Amino acid sequence: MMKFIASNVDAAKSKAKRALGDHVVIVSVRNLPSGDVEVSASNGPAPAAPPLPVEPKFGDHTRQVFDEAPLRGGAQSTGARLNEPLEQKFAQDALARLSNDLSGRPQNAGAIDMSDRTARAMADALRPHNLSDELIAAIVNGARKAEIEDDLHRLEKGLAETFDFAPVHFSPMTPIMLVGPTGAGKTSCGAKIAAAALNKGSTAFIMSADVGRAGAIDQIKAYGDALGADYYITETPHDVSAALRSKRPTGVVVLDTPGVSPYDPGDFAALKSFQEATNGEAVLVLPASGDADEFKDWAAAFREFGARRIIITKFDATRRIGGALSAAFAGKFALAHFSQTPFISEGLLDATPEFLARRLLSGRAMRMN
Repeated sequence: MMKFIASNVDAAKSKAKRALGDHVVIVSVRNLPSGDVEVSASNGPAPAAPPLPVEPKFGDHTRQVFDEAPLRGGAQSTGARLNEPLEQKFAQDALARLSNDLSGRPQNAGAIDMSDRTARAMADALRPHNLSDELIAAIVNGARKAEIEDDLHRLEKGLAETFDFAPVHFSPMTPIMLVGPTGAGKTSCGAKIAAAALNKGSTAFIMSADVGRAGAIDQIKAYGDALGADYYITETPHDVSAALRSKRPTGVVVLDTPGVSPYDPGDFAALKSFQEATNGEAVLVLPASGDADEFKDWAAAFREFGARRIIITKFDATRRIGGALSAAFAGKFALAHFSQTPFISEGLLDATPEFLARRLLSGRAMRMN
């Protein structure tokens, strides 16, 4: 299913028909606070090949919304057929594993070795963050490899043994596609990535496909204006392809995607189309605190989708940060970046065991000797 925004219902339906073909099915119509109309649509069992849009016409403002009038001779992306069953996009065995994860099948619980006072003290210090028992056990066991008798050093060693820390090295050759639930902070992460690039003398190319969320367009506009960066509203994967083909960016490239459901194959098929359009890396974005089981479902779903790194946001908005960390551990995600401030100009922190250990211990006395 895809969403289309226009000034009236007929114009939005026309957009849907041009993108999805004659068999388009209108699922819902919604009036937006801006006065525009949003149409949710899906194509039928035998869609016509959607045409490519015209080259964009750039005006005086940095915001660029791509016209959807067709060009001749464009080839269809395989991911643009959003009605394809997800089973055709991902292997059956991968789906079976994902189904087991999402069904809540019990996993082997990690055994926390409480044979000594040090292990007990570390576990007691970590539990208030709502970390899973499996994750606490892994951190405690990793901490045993520390060669210095210091509480903070032990925890840093335990985290380094438990997680991979892999900040993203942003490059125009590898666009970043930010994925995750609504409200995780994907749009602000995209702006922070752009700010970091601009501060280093590079350029930033921001695209937002999250046009259906109330206020999303105004938000990306505000970020783009504040940073002095170009920003693009990309309603369809073809808009993304047209933007990249037209501008040929030489700096950081970021695509902000809509929030989706980990239980909806159609949502993931749509995301696959956007990924094919960017040929980039999907990076999961989760807030630090939340329902651990729900976050694990997200991690399992996006692991199967192909994401391998995670950005954890909203460190400044919560004391307990175990939800996202437990999901990252369960999904075998590398920790890429942390966000602990709402200020766009301050960017994202590279994930390190040193920062994470201090954050886990902040506000708590931890004596393990």
